[in-house]
Amino acid sequence: MAYKMLVDIDRCIGCWTCAMGCKVGNHLEDDEYRVEIKTHGSGAGIDRPEGVYPDLHMWWQPIYLPNCTFCPERMKEGEPQFCVMDCPTLALAFGDADDPDSAYSQARARLEARGARFWELDDAGTTTRSCIEYASTRQ
Repeated sequence: MAYKMLVDIDRCIGCWTCAMGCKVGNHLEDDEYRVEIKTHGSGAGIDRPEGVYPDLHMWWQPIYLPNCTFCPERMKEGEPQFCVMDCPTLALAFGDADDPDSAYSQARARLEARGARFWELDDAGTTTRSCIEYASTRQ
């Protein structure tokens, strides 16, 4: 089994619900996170878009930290991870990459059909969690 998380960047709205669901569900300390949200835009301030009106844009990227466990106790019970369960836009899909019927594989196939590009972070396994794949149809 090769468990992976797929993050559909086009669906993420930067609401931090995945991070808060993880924090509350796993009873984490106030200063402890397993998921953080990075905002991509102009870099000038927080949540400031890039571009010139009317062509403004920004996007968000959930960053899974190395202490993310993929909620093994929930997996044992057949329940989704807290972050996946709480995401209001269904931007997260988790499952066995080798199982074509898993939520991960189905989401990946849907995104492949739309021409999405896929990537993993360069620091996966060191400063971020490995087995996280990102996808977007935006160039």
